[in-house]
Amino acid sequence: MRLLLATLRLPAVAIILIGGLHLMAGSCWADEGGSTWRSTYDEVMLWLNFGILAFLLVKYGRAPLIAFLRGEAKRTAEEIERVEESKRRTDAKVQEMISAVENRRERLQSLKERLIQEGERQRSEIIESARSESRIMLEQTRLRIDHQIVEARDRLKAELIDRAVEAALGRLPGVMTTDDQKALVETFIKEA
Repeated sequence: MRLLLATLRLPAVAIILIGGLHLMAGSCWADEGGSTWRSTYDEVMLWLNFGILAFLLVKYGRAPLIAFLRGEAKRTAEEIERVEESKRRTDAKVQEMISAVENRRERLQSLKERLIQEGERQRSEIIESARSESRIMLEQTRLRIDHQIVEARDRLKAELIDRAVEAALGRLPGVMTTDDQKALVETFIKEA
């Protein structure tokens, strides 16, 4: 019995014990009034066939079943490894995207600062240009005013001279003689 138990191992022993208990209890639970050898024979053969089938399954089916289960475990482990590798790649891509976003944010901040500096520089250039143009315009306005003043003085002088000449011509013909006119013309020619 020990040899049989050692060769069959624990699952087979459990199956044999369950079968034996069923055989012993089977005749007790029968409803028939008299026990016949045929029903006992059928039940014994049923359990014997079951035992043979269980033995064959354990003896010859255990290795393929274990191989199948190991293959499934290996395939499951490979699938888990593949999924973990995919997760690592996805995490790496996420990290790349995060770092790219940070780089873009830094570049955007740098660009913003450069634009502000460029705007400030252009603003100061515009202000300086406006000041320079206003100085030039003020200078041109002063020159025009000076020119207009000179023109106004010249016109005033010309007008005064014209009025003085008219007044003199109005009064002088009766006061000046031809000799005075000749002396005046000669003086003018000498000075010219």
